Amino acid sequence: MSEHAPHTPPNSARWKRTASVVQAEMAPEQAALLHLGTGQYHVLNEVGTHIWTLLQLPRAPDELCTALCSEYDVDPQRCADEVATYLNVLHAAQLIEPVR
Repeated sequence: MSEHAPHTPPNSARWKRTASVVQAEMAPEQAALLHLGTGQYHVLNEVGTHIWTLLQLPRAPDELCTALCSEYDVDPQRCADEVATYLNVLHAAQLIEPVR
């Protein structure tokens, strides 16, 4: 692991959006994010946009999965695995951070 890679907190952490991200709606189920500090753009698909919307308030991975499983036909374990992976991606891109 690179010394510059962010440390990934445990899956029980509550996550929030970082303040340095702005959002633009591209389509009803798609969003683009711009991290003002890094200048990087990120395009989110339908599920990613749904997760981003849920992260308007700090949430734990299990809270995200509860909401996603009620909306989509997905196995809870698969949801938990994919949400954990996706949160790690968002965190590595500095789009979200753990609530302290």
